[in-house]
Amino acid sequence: MEPTEAEALEDWHLGRTRRPVKDIRDLDEELCRIQDDEIRSLTKECLEKAPPHFWYRPASSSGKYHAPEENESGGLVIHSKRVCKVAEILIEAWPNPIKPDVIRSACALHDIRKYGDGFSPTQHTLSNHPQLGAELVREVAGNKYDGDKVYNIMSAIASHMGKWGGKAIFSHEDLIVHLADVIATKVWMEV
Repeated sequence: MEPTEAEALEDWHLGRTRRPVKDIRDLDEELCRIQDDEIRSLTKECLEKAPPHFWYRPASSSGKYHAPEENESGGLVIHSKRVCKVAEILIEAWPNPIKPDVIRSACALHDIRKYGDGFSPTQHTLSNHPQLGAELVREVAGNKYDGDKVYNIMSAIASHMGKWGGKAIFSHEDLIVHLADVIATKVWMEV
């Protein structure tokens, strides 16, 4: 049985974990694809600090932009898994030099604060959720991780909405994360 939003928020504040038990919500497979130990560790630490809504909320508050199963409980994680899967295809096909593990991390984390930071979750997607997600990475990273890696992950998360998000796309990594998100939203595939 899923926790209510109030129970999930209380659990989060008290450091308790009560995630749904379905395997699909688990991002271990995506973490294992990250070859850089430092980026994998940072990504895992960010997922451990994810607000409770990340694990049980739908990917879309309106139901308009995602596959039907992404509009159910746990849909946000299903969507994140799809984005990671599309990114793997783009990484393999990309003609320019890129940082694959930056892309993998950013794809796993891109919607981590879609409904807020956990202190006051909203019913609707926040327009500034890309910046909130990038901020979580900065908070978790502190001075423990390589600054360039952290900056690149933050940039890719912050710009993942492309022209709809208000932050310019600067790098190939930013563009790949944006394209993976758009494609995963439009093309429904098994994960």
